[in-house]
Amino acid sequence: MSIPEPATPRILIIDDNAASINVIARALAPEFGCEFALSGQEALARLTTGELPDLILLDLIMPEMDGEEVLHRLKSDLHTHDIPVIVITASNDPASEASALLAGAADFIHKPINPQVVRLRVGLHILLREREHKLSQIQQEIKDLAFYDPLTGLPNRCLLMDRLQNCTRLQDARAMLCIDLDHLKSVNDTLGDAMGDLDLLLQQVARRLTGCVRKHDTAVRLEGDKFMVVLTHISGPPEVIAAHARIVGEKILATLNAPYRLGDQDHSITASIGIALFDNNQTAVEDLLKRADLAMYRAKVGGHNRLCFFDPAMQSSPDADRT
Repeated sequence: MSIPEPATPRILIIDDNAASINVIARALAPEFGCEFALSGQEALARLTTGELPDLILLDLIMPEMDGEEVLHRLKSDLHTHDIPVIVITASNDPASEASALLAGAADFIHKPINPQVVRLRVGLHILLREREHKLSQIQQEIKDLAFYDPLTGLPNRCLLMDRLQNCTRLQDARAMLCIDLDHLKSVNDTLGDAMGDLDLLLQQVARRLTGCVRKHDTAVRLEGDKFMVVLTHISGPPEVIAAHARIVGEKILATLNAPYRLGDQDHSITASIGIALFDNNQTAVEDLLKRADLAMYRAKVGGHNRLCFFDPAMQSSPDADRT
């Protein structure tokens, strides 16, 4: 398998002088792909519709719309704000240079054009941009590892706790559903050595859970075969919230009951669900998790493939010690 060649960096040259554009383009070829605009208006129009360049070379002194105005508009627009801009001008006025740098210019090059200087400075800022992009990717990967389950892509317990704290502070959270797959060991024994099939099963479960909830609800993989759903933005008294939670819970049960295609065989699995309602910040988040978990365990004891709401009487039962 061949490794694709890296894309050639794209440079947009904005200058009303065609001769200057020609000198710059020759200096940057073939390492960089150059495009040009002969006015600020033409450049801004192009940037609103076409693919964004990796870097802009901008002449300060142009008729109608000068380079400072173009720079201001580039840096004021979220669409183009992050594109590095190197200002090119024949002016030797230090105040003009300082003004451009304060406005967001990444660098300054004086005319007459020195091809080697242009090539080196453009190369430097392209390298810096690539490193910033790579750093951003690494930071996102670290965030994903910290807050998302690598197998299913669902939020993990850490992100769940963070969102629960925010939800309880804003009083948005309304119900918590603890979902545990029934008899997973038996399914695992049926699959035998095909551990990849078990991973595929959990991934399918995650996708089905996500399809059962609204976009502002949260589906989470806590650990192993245990999942959690947090329902938010439900208006009404507790009985209305409970009715909504029951509808979602029953939908999850029916959805998870459908056969799973693993390899060349269909497999069936059920789930037990425990539901705990939020009580306007009167109960700590960890205690709410325990309530949902206890209700889920009671659903399993009651015969599996069912849902059960938390009842305070459960906390005095021997089952409460398991949480």
